Amino acid sequence: MLISLVRNELEKIWRSRWIVFAVLAGLFLLIAVGLYGFYVYHEHRWNPPPPAAWQSDLHHQMANNQATIDNLERVKQQGGPFSGGRFNGLRLDDAIANLHQEIAGDQYLLDNNIAPVSAFASTRAALFALGGVIMFVLIRIFGWLAAEQIAGERSDRTIAILLSRPPSRTQVLLAKAIASFLTSLGVVVVSFLVAYAIVGFLMGSMGPVTGQVGLALDGSKPLDPANLVVMPIPVFLLLCLVATMLAVLCVQGMSLLISVLTGRWAAIGITLAVLFGATIVSSVVSAIISLISGSSDTAHFLNYAFFNVLAPVGSIAPVFGNGPTEAGKGMREFSSEVATLAVWTAAFFAAGWFFFHHKQEAG
Repeated sequence: MLISLVRNELEKIWRSRWIVFAVLAGLFLLIAVGLYGFYVYHEHRWNPPPPAAWQSDLHHQMANNQATIDNLERVKQQGGPFSGGRFNGLRLDDAIANLHQEIAGDQYLLDNNIAPVSAFASTRAALFALGGVIMFVLIRIFGWLAAEQIAGERSDRTIAILLSRPPSRTQVLLAKAIASFLTSLGVVVVSFLVAYAIVGFLMGSMGPVTGQVGLALDGSKPLDPANLVVMPIPVFLLLCLVATMLAVLCVQGMSLLISVLTGRWAAIGITLAVLFGATIVSSVVSAIISLISGSSDTAHFLNYAFFNVLAPVGSIAPVFGNGPTEAGKGMREFSSEVATLAVWTAAFFAAGWFFFHHKQEAG
């Protein structure tokens, strides 16, 4: 019975929203063509670049860091007005110590054959497609589609007919949630594969699908033995996909809750207002708090409002490079965001189920 309901819901989504998927396909094609055009213009070549080993990139980064250390040491020895200055917001001695720590961390990765997470096309594509602007757009589309699940039936005056049939309300709600989830999963997987093909071309290699990558526990510090999580590539990709789909599920839970309580246009409007407007308001409030306090860390608590953790993969690591990033990155942050999403998701679906069971529907 449930499988039949899910199949019917998938057919409904495709019949009524095929144009959305066609637009998404065109968008993916446009992104690919645009990136390829920029590559040809910037690199003056049509074919992929020769692949570079991640070890070479690390050696180059270590050489750059050492050159920066030498320059800073020269500034200190020469004295003058700049000898007590700052570099990247740090005192010269602290900046030099951090650069030495980065070099030691990179050497540890080389000695133990642990690649940075941005070293391979597959892992870089996961960071780009599952934690960046692509997911920002897709999440809003998924929320819009889920907002119509119940509210659309009510607006079309088919809700009473649907509920008069043998399946229980729980089965009806579950079938709609599963259909939304499966549709979203298909789009997310396709978006990752498109990003993987693009990144593989730009890097000159699709890279290995086995091996291991290193991720920082605290993204504000460089990778070293005390700040390192080692993970096989397939496990990392699966982790990113699961975290992304949890964010999708959270949005769909919120959208279904709104859909249960309102009509079609109200559900769509409220859902999109929350997903777009709340993020903007949060950014403005965060900027105001940071300006008043002089530190961005004081507004960090805003990251745990659910609309700010809808792309948790973006907190794992920067897409490019291996150096330390700002606070709010790393596996610890990622774990906290996933836990926050799990609580919000359970709350949304529980509330949606409760109100759907207790709301009287007119014929």
